[in-house]
Amino acid sequence: MNVFILTEGGKNIGFGHVARCSSLYQAFEQFDISPNFLINGDDSVKSILPNINVDIINWLDDLSVISKADIVIIDSYLADIDVFNEISNIVPLVAYVDDNNRLNYPKGIVINGTLDASNMDYKKRDNIRYLLGNDYIPLRKDFWDISKLKINDSIKNILITMGGNDLRNLTPKILELLNNKFPNVTKKVIIADSFDNVSEIENLKNSNVELIYSPESSEIINAMSSVDLAISASGQTLYELACIGVPTVAIGIIENQKNNILNWKKQGFIEYAGCWNDENLLDNILDRIEFLEDKNIRYDKRLLGIQAVNGKGSINIVKSILNEFYKNNLVFREIKKEDCLKIFEIANDDEVRESSFNSEKIKLEDHKIWFKNVLNDTSVKFYVLEYSNDIIGQLRLDFDEKFPVISISLNKKYRSLGLSKILLSKGLDLVEGKVVAYIKKDNLRSISFFKSMGFKKDEDIIIKDCQAFKFIKE
Repeated sequence: MNVFILTEGGKNIGFGHVARCSSLYQAFEQFDISPNFLINGDDSVKSILPNINVDIINWLDDLSVISKADIVIIDSYLADIDVFNEISNIVPLVAYVDDNNRLNYPKGIVINGTLDASNMDYKKRDNIRYLLGNDYIPLRKDFWDISKLKINDSIKNILITMGGNDLRNLTPKILELLNNKFPNVTKKVIIADSFDNVSEIENLKNSNVELIYSPESSEIINAMSSVDLAISASGQTLYELACIGVPTVAIGIIENQKNNILNWKKQGFIEYAGCWNDENLLDNILDRIEFLEDKNIRYDKRLLGIQAVNGKGSINIVKSILNEFYKNNLVFREIKKEDCLKIFEIANDDEVRESSFNSEKIKLEDHKIWFKNVLNDTSVKFYVLEYSNDIIGQLRLDFDEKFPVISISLNKKYRSLGLSKILLSKGLDLVEGKVVAYIKKDNLRSISFFKSMGFKKDEDIIIKDCQAFKFIKE
């Protein structure tokens, strides 16, 4: 599968798009897919992309680079509707990352992970799938499963983070302010590779100032997790701070952060100090810090942050994209003798064996004999769900009981993408009347799934010394 991620970023326009697109890159990797990552910008973006292969290219001027793409994700303010239409005509599935309902996008998927996205007036269309709201906030992999901030009695550590380039040269001004007003408080300052004011910041360093140069995301998490509050620009970093639960004084840096600020203010997580060029910005920062000295207020801010951002948005987005692509490109067919080894790999997977009534590993020779018998057994119908010669899952219907018995299992590469529903639905379409499924009592995931597909528990039974439920779908 060829996946392309297209975005823009660099020293003069910031790194927010690049950071969130890198999280989608990492999420695709969880499904053994390595996207092509194309960035319209400069080499400065590579400083925030360790272990990710990127191409710095003005893809806007040459869309032939995506001619062989199966899926394209675009996160761009520079692209206009003509570009989106052209890409939509080239690529089978296109996903558009959108912050403010900017355009009337062509067919595909619209992703808006901002807090108020579900309340925006998106025009619902049959050829558009919308992924809107908190469940789709994309964060980098290190933020997917992290410990939340502990709230201390007093403010002893403050983080200053002004994005990837400190476009407004605010870091030294804020650091000087904090040095003067809070000399005994530890100040932690994030300095990215693209900062032009490093020497100015370094001149303000003292024993209570820790400078953190070009941190990777794990180092950023360590910094965020070790402070009592943060002073931050109002872009992608706010989502990361909220995920950890760091009470934050936010500053507006560029025009396109306006909606983000309004949403966070309404939600209650941030204390807004104003825009970068406000006359009273520094006084406002001090006022907001004083307000946040109350431990109970900081605790409430922590809860609001972690309630808003659970860190799973990138995975949720990629699951939805892959589900949409596969469901439109799958083949459901009867098995053939060439499928023997692929079926063996699925059947012998640890999770499949655990959910089976005989959990022992299968020997290949035994499987070959069994498979040959199944091919010739008129009481069994055996099907596979396939994409590009890869078997996604298998489905079996046994007709040697009063009602047909249905069972399915998925290739581990394709689990959690919602494809079990497609597979089971196709199997159910093949039979009339009642259908039976037998499920071990401790297989809670399968029980929940079959219930969601309309099966009802009929009775408790014992199968091969295993306690199980008999489920029936009318």
